[in-house]
Amino acid sequence: MNDLRFERLIKAPVERVFDAFTSIEGQREFYGTDAPGWIVESSCDLRVGGVWSIAFGPSRGELYHHHHVFEHIDRPRRIVMTTTETRLDGSSFVTSLEFTFEARGEATLMTMTQAGFPTEALRDEHTRGLPNAFARLERICMSNSVLYMSMSLDGFITGPDDGPDQGLGAGGERLHEWLGPWLGSPRGFDPPGPSKQIFEEVMATGAVVVGRRTFDYAGHWDGDHHGVPIFVPTRGTPPEPQSDWVHYVTDGVESAMRQAKEAAGDRDVMVHGADLAQSLLRAGVLDELEIHLIGVLLGDGRRLFGGERAELELTRVIDAPGVTHLRYRVRA
Repeated sequence: MNDLRFERLIKAPVERVFDAFTSIEGQREFYGTDAPGWIVESSCDLRVGGVWSIAFGPSRGELYHHHHVFEHIDRPRRIVMTTTETRLDGSSFVTSLEFTFEARGEATLMTMTQAGFPTEALRDEHTRGLPNAFARLERICMSNSVLYMSMSLDGFITGPDDGPDQGLGAGGERLHEWLGPWLGSPRGFDPPGPSKQIFEEVMATGAVVVGRRTFDYAGHWDGDHHGVPIFVPTRGTPPEPQSDWVHYVTDGVESAMRQAKEAAGDRDVMVHGADLAQSLLRAGVLDELEIHLIGVLLGDGRRLFGGERAELELTRVIDAPGVTHLRYRVRA
């Protein structure tokens, strides 16, 4: 029979996987690739009898079309659809498509069964793309660790002579002018233009992992950074926490990140600090980087990176007044 079955254990709860898969963002990942210019357009009416329409392909003139009609929905356990697929040459065929979501501890076994392919070749073509589709979906089901740092064009995150009394170093304030004036607690800043979106993403993170030096030089943020838990990897005997939000972690950066992700739930973890970022990269537990690139050459100061080597995928570029925000995903 020309049927396929594919399953993957996704490290996220059943409800989160189901909701991610049936979201527009989830379908952009599921039908997406890393190819530049790849298009995914999705419209979903999630109800029995509703239509889920997806168009995807390398360009406007080369789009595949999937027309799903929901036959059965049992959130968050099962979806059954009748699917009409239209190829680039205009030909089409109909299959029966089922997705199931089964709890496996704190993870989810997601299974796809598609029956009725007209040829083995079409079945095999679909099968080849599924490992990438499920892997991309899993990425958005999990909390990500994201390094947020402002950096000069020559790679510095502070000016020279940074220290407890001059956390940004001499002239380092230039790197943070994109935030606008300090407005006081609780928000602190209200950046103009597109930078507002970036700042909102920072404020939406569910936990912070910060390097000990950065934390000390920043005055411990008075024990609070937008009302979420703060995890500080540290060596030796830690000091008394500055508040209930602050947790000093003495058993390594991997432990600090694990605790932060548990605390963040389905929200991202904010990472801050140069030495910490380097340690997280070496440990393989830094997922993404959001670099606020400032058009200035500081000439000296503290560099963001040292001798680390990592392959990065540019996923977003946002130009804003005084800054270009660059989003990278660390390749596995």
